[in-house]
Amino acid sequence: MSIARVFWSVTPHQTQSPYIRDLANAVEALGCQVEPLTLRAVAKTTHQIVHIQWPEHVSRGPSTATTIAKHGRALALLAALRIRKHAIVLTAHNRAPHGESDTFDAWFRRAVQKHAAATILLVPGHQQTLEADGAIGDNTLVRTIPHPTHPPDGPLALRPEAERTQLVVLGQIHPYHRIEEFIAALDAQDNTRPVLIIGGVGDEALLSRLSQKAHTLPWLTIQPGFADDDTLEPILEQSAAIVSLQRNTFNSGGPFYALPRGLPIIMSSGAQASDINEHAGDDWVFAVPDDVGSLDVATLNAWLDRKRTKPVLERFAIDRIAAAHIELYELLQF
Repeated sequence: MSIARVFWSVTPHQTQSPYIRDLANAVEALGCQVEPLTLRAVAKTTHQIVHIQWPEHVSRGPSTATTIAKHGRALALLAALRIRKHAIVLTAHNRAPHGESDTFDAWFRRAVQKHAAATILLVPGHQQTLEADGAIGDNTLVRTIPHPTHPPDGPLALRPEAERTQLVVLGQIHPYHRIEEFIAALDAQDNTRPVLIIGGVGDEALLSRLSQKAHTLPWLTIQPGFADDDTLEPILEQSAAIVSLQRNTFNSGGPFYALPRGLPIIMSSGAQASDINEHAGDDWVFAVPDDVGSLDVATLNAWLDRKRTKPVLERFAIDRIAAAHIELYELLQF
């Protein structure tokens, strides 16, 4: 039976996430309407598919007042989901929230995990970790559907080339991205390679410390604020690799932005890095150890200078990923 619609906890108009934007558009192109998850919608319907991407975004807001309101809404949502017999699909984006969280967020997250009809893994190696955490319900169906990416629009301009030396640290400027540790490791080993930090500001104190560092390190530049593709493309044309580290290593969207552009990715070691190296090609991911300070810059530079062939991205093709979501939604229909 084909499925006409699904409620998502976050939709493209609510976020700048390329993952949400691209996947929602691809799912709708296959005939399934993606609608925002609202209390009114789930209270007035029954037996619908409700896809929750990040439970903490449902239960927490940017301010104390918003968070209190969201706590109450999350309680009502959970009750409506149970009473109206909706099927919850949860994508395991991260092992734990990256940002601020409280006891209620943890409780709500666990409740969603426990009652999910299906959990989507982006990397198969994460199932054992989540089961050990108690993050997969006893009766929850588990499916691996990788992070999607678009194929390149034209032939890849494979990098690095001699004049393309800059590293771009891309993503929110926040402690969980381990930017400070990465810069410290480079500084300790007399780095001279240009590094540009660009992204929205998630932590003002970190931005202040990095800005002070930039005054003393001639190779470090900071460009705070969200940058759209038109801004980023000319920067990436002159760059050797994208850096996308995480403190709580699990899933990163960085590789799926970098690889279709012919850019290798420097990311935290873990199951995702291993999975991408296995399927996309050996030379596209440089896995940084958990102890970022032990990073060997000479080894990193040698890796950056390697000659590469095109990455193999068929496994991550957006159309294939969207079809897998539709198949799962249809399987859970009543």
